[in-house]
Amino acid sequence: MRPDPPVTLSNRRHVNIDPAPELAEAVTVTRFWKLVTQGAPDECWEWTGDTDDGYGVFFYHGRMRPAHELSLSFSTGEKRLESLDTCHSCDNPPCVNPAHLRFDTRLSNVRDMWDRGRIESGEAHPHSRISDATVREIRQRRANGARQIDLAEQYGICSAYVSEIVNGLVRQEAGGPITGRSKRTQRSPRSTRRKAA
Repeated sequence: MRPDPPVTLSNRRHVNIDPAPELAEAVTVTRFWKLVTQGAPDECWEWTGDTDDGYGVFFYHGRMRPAHELSLSFSTGEKRLESLDTCHSCDNPPCVNPAHLRFDTRLSNVRDMWDRGRIESGEAHPHSRISDATVREIRQRRANGARQIDLAEQYGICSAYVSEIVNGLVRQEAGGPITGRSKRTQRSPRSTRRKAA
């Protein structure tokens, strides 16, 4: 029988993949943190495991979970509510530093992305079918009397989208003359309406 090898740093850090049931959770959390390159408390801690769309993922409790969400939960003990997002303050998707993360509303997360210029809009948006120059052309032609239904057919877009373009409800940054406002934007807010006596 061969003697056990001496305990060294390299073999002491090995994580048992088949632990005793009462230690399974501790082993899973240890496996998680072994996939993190930790730096200083204010630096990004990079995820080195599997990723999906730039964000780290980790198999936990029977399914793949976002690594940044688990990092925050493991560090604070708080489980994310279904109605909340796990938000980065560093704008670095593979970062799992709990100091850079928070649970917050989708609206707050989108506002952060918008304020930091991370939301693509206009012709830079991956689903945009027309350029900013085309938007300006549509607005100018509508201002010159072209019918919205004709513009929609000529540019291969729906007439509702033409209406949103010419009324300035979308693609405001493209420029061009805004011919009017839709009835949706002409209504006054409910709080300023007077109630009928």
